[in-house]
Amino acid sequence: MSYRLDAQAGNHTDEALRASLEELLADNTLFSLATAGPGGAHINTAFFAHDGELNLYFVSERSTQHSRNTASDPRAAATVMHQPPKYGEHLQGVQLFGVVHEARDTEAGASAALACYQGRFPTFAQDTAAQQRLLTGEGALALYGFRVESLTLLDEPRFGRRVYIKAAVVR
Repeated sequence: MSYRLDAQAGNHTDEALRASLEELLADNTLFSLATAGPGGAHINTAFFAHDGELNLYFVSERSTQHSRNTASDPRAAATVMHQPPKYGEHLQGVQLFGVVHEARDTEAGASAALACYQGRFPTFAQDTAAQQRLLTGEGALALYGFRVESLTLLDEPRFGRRVYIKAAVVR
């Protein structure tokens, strides 16, 4: 990991926070992404992959509302949540805050994003032509990167009941 989590309060170690976060991200493949645009707030659900830099990657068509929203305002928020074993008990989830850009426009780049996404979803874009379109930005479908800047973590089994831990992502 080349990032650390700097909790705003409490005595939670970076290692404990990252262990909780990485488990949540590894155990779940869907996130809900919230964006805002001229028409107001919008939310969508997408499959995601993540890398060791705490970048999350997802695929969407450029014509979707969330893609249009992030093209004009890249700020976004996302949630990843475990299904609790019993209503209101042993809650585990995270709210993520950051910016979204097409992966080909990011520092990590489209090749790294595609490799990460295919690492999690091996059957995605197996066709060479489809891969090339994603890498060059041609076509309707795009690979997006969500760079997490801060988060709020809830992991009741690890940190206690209703302990919401706000943390900045330091790279």
